[in-house]
Amino acid sequence: MTEISAEASPIMQQIGMLNLRINDMMTQLNAVMKAMMEENAALKKENAAFKAKESKA
Repeated sequence: MTEISAEASPIMQQIGMLNLRINDMMTQLNAVMKAMMEENAALKKENAAFKAKESKA
């Protein structure tokens, strides 16, 4: 039984490290997606302003 525990521990540590890395990547992805959505909203607003100007001209 001790052999299984000894082998499982490094594997569990690696899984834990992978989980941390995946969590970090997801955090970064969320930040990028948020920035993209904010930029998209700003560009939509700018585009609407240009279209409004164009229709007046």
